[in-house]
Amino acid sequence: MIFREKIVELLGGSTKPEEIVKQEIPQVVTPQPVKVEPKTLEAIPFEPLPDKPAAPPPVLEKEEKKEVALVQKPTNQETQSEKVEKIPEPTFGLICTKYEKIPSRFRLASWEGVKKVELEDLSKIDPVTKKHPRYWLRLRIPYKELIHVTSKESFFRPTNMQDPNKRLLVQSFEVKKEALSYSTLKKPIGYLILRDFKMGGPPFQLTSEMDSPMTSSYYLHFEQIMGPKKFFHDLTGKRNGHKFGGWGIEYQVTNQNFVQNKITVLRKDLKTLKLAKKDLSGPTSL
Repeated sequence: MIFREKIVELLGGSTKPEEIVKQEIPQVVTPQPVKVEPKTLEAIPFEPLPDKPAAPPPVLEKEEKKEVALVQKPTNQETQSEKVEKIPEPTFGLICTKYEKIPSRFRLASWEGVKKVELEDLSKIDPVTKKHPRYWLRLRIPYKELIHVTSKESFFRPTNMQDPNKRLLVQSFEVKKEALSYSTLKKPIGYLILRDFKMGGPPFQLTSEMDSPMTSSYYLHFEQIMGPKKFFHDLTGKRNGHKFGGWGIEYQVTNQNFVQNKITVLRKDLKTLKLAKKDLSGPTSL
């Protein structure tokens, strides 16, 4: 080391050791926040829009009532492609010639208990005694009518419901004691529900106070007009919906109103398949 220092001195250098300078890193100081003031925008002058003219108040218009025509819905006998229309009487070609209630052939004469009744046949009379024949029938048993070969008198025999020749059936019977209007006494009155298979129609009621009872069925006759020709149809005992007519025209009775004396008939042209419906009046007013 001494030798080195001498050499350095000879060369004119300094023999003092170099001082090591320690570099100090300055501390980072967080800058203070700068307040940024928002720039004010220049106000743009404008003129207010002119006021809109005031709309006139609404005027209420009176609504005119429109008559709505009722459209009849097609029945189960009419298809969607077939329309029912109303046509005048001459074109309809049918008039009713008879519409009356049918009188009952039988009258309740007497009874034995509540399961056996006696009916009087008003359609026949004995020329000697001037009395009507009588028949005893049991409750809920069908009877068929037979004609005697010699005397031509009627008599009834029990049968079953499968017999196509059955005629009468007493469906129900009861006796009630009711006061008469002309007396304070009470008189027993029989009430019977009878069904006549030959005549057809629904069952009807007979009472012991009825001298000339009526059934629930009607005489129903029609006259069909085809130009100069006329044809007659008897629908007595036929159910509604029974088809009749002919010569290219088919008719059906769809409804009966005996109180109003009206029969609703449906007419069908078999060539054009057009349908027409009309309410026919009976020949007599009630």
